[in-house]
Amino acid sequence: MTTFDEHYSQVVAEAEAEGPEAVLELHMFETRYHLAGRLIARRRELHMTQQQLAVVSGIHQSEISRIEGGNGNPTLKTLEALTSALGVGLSITG
Repeated sequence: MTTFDEHYSQVVAEAEAEGPEAVLELHMFETRYHLAGRLIARRRELHMTQQQLAVVSGIHQSEISRIEGGNGNPTLKTLEALTSALGVGLSITG
């Protein structure tokens, strides 16, 4: 049985073998899922449902669901509304 780390190493190696465009796409997926995880964790820390976050942020619950599922493509304005409602800052790191 393959561990997650072994599988992920294989995915990275395949992306690197395909070239810079595939590596960039992999990094975009990583960023999207990291963001989703952080939003979910903070929302749960605050004991909020997606619907409650929608009311506070002004972002539709369906969009929050897509973002948390890693399927959304939120604008900066949407991210600012969500992070503000969750009481966290929005920062971009390399």
